[in-house]
Amino acid sequence: MQKEQRKKIGIMGGTFDPIHVGHLILGEKAYEQLGLSKVLFMPSGNPPHKRDRQGRAEDDQRVEMVRLAIKDNPHFQLSLAEMHDKGYTYTYRTLENLKRENPDTDYYFIIGADSLYDFDKWREPARILACCHMVVATRNHTSIRELEEQIDYISHKYSGHLIRLDTLNIDISSNLIRQWLKEGKSIQYYVKNDVLEYIYEHRIYDAKKAEEEEKEEDTMETINAQTLSKMQKKLHKYLDEDRFMHTLGVMYTSASLAMAHGENINSAQVAGLLHDCAKCIPNKKKLKMCSQNHLPVSEFEKNHPFLLHAKLGAYLAEKKYGITDSKILNAITYHTTGRPSMTKLEKIVYIADYIEPLREKAPRLEFVRKLAFQDLDECIYEILKDTLNYLGDQPDKVEKTTREAYQYYRSIHRQRMEEGE
Repeated sequence: MQKEQRKKIGIMGGTFDPIHVGHLILGEKAYEQLGLSKVLFMPSGNPPHKRDRQGRAEDDQRVEMVRLAIKDNPHFQLSLAEMHDKGYTYTYRTLENLKRENPDTDYYFIIGADSLYDFDKWREPARILACCHMVVATRNHTSIRELEEQIDYISHKYSGHLIRLDTLNIDISSNLIRQWLKEGKSIQYYVKNDVLEYIYEHRIYDAKKAEEEEKEEDTMETINAQTLSKMQKKLHKYLDEDRFMHTLGVMYTSASLAMAHGENINSAQVAGLLHDCAKCIPNKKKLKMCSQNHLPVSEFEKNHPFLLHAKLGAYLAEKKYGITDSKILNAITYHTTGRPSMTKLEKIVYIADYIEPLREKAPRLEFVRKLAFQDLDECIYEILKDTLNYLGDQPDKVEKTTREAYQYYRSIHRQRMEEGE
């Protein structure tokens, strides 16, 4: 009987802040030269050597940039194995988990030459090499002779198997790309076009945006209990009693979820309080107000104008309640439909709207409420799944963005299942 062939899987780890063409070329050459089944691109969740994340992309943004960069390559796969660990992520833990879950697989951990010279400083280097073959790529400023000597030194010291990868070297780094963006220089061709568009759309490394967000955070700190109380009294005039009680429930639930998941509590309270501030406006008036204030209305929204309370609510939150924080306004905008790659605050308000204490009719509420305090992405997936199941026989009632959100969070769920989480 023929012996079953072992799988050969490459791992490209890193913060990918942002992912660039050097990462992709390295992954492709490793796949080609080593005969790999696939290459996992594994963003680090909380790397211990990069604890200062100021001026960097958020975790969800880094994941989305990786997804966009590799989506057209059938043998590249996004792995979230390090994105949900408790505490700091260490390579040896990740590899030991993978080996335990997939004993029939040989892993090839791909690094640059610079990382090899720091390998002695890594946590548990011997345990790392016990779980994988280390694949080392050359760099322009490192001679082949010096690299071979370092490979020989590490392999003998830790009894490991190291492979030097023969690959074209593009001497580019994520740090340099961030610096160029800060200086207003072009990064065209250094990142995939989809990634470039995503960076510009979300102003991820925009120094001016960072200053604006810092001012917004300072503003949020001034929203104390008294200010929030004034907002509540003002809002009460525009909502019926049931809707107002629901709104208070969403506000308190949002604050609780923010505490559980490390989000700004003030922002969560304000977004939760104002999420339905346009809910009780008659549908015809919603359409009229959107037209008067140049808010875009899709054909689907024209046929289902009740959905307009979300984007109209964000508009009123800014104009009537003085909220300028874009994160809060987006959380209000997407609290009904959701969207792919939601921010943490958007997830919190979306979930809080579904699970607040006065909600009774949604299916599996006890399960979803418990999950909300454990894992936001999984909770979003379960809510969207139940929502689409409920509307399954009425497809004309499901907005396109909701379907896209479901597909996005279903893919995250499936990846976790494949990785044995």
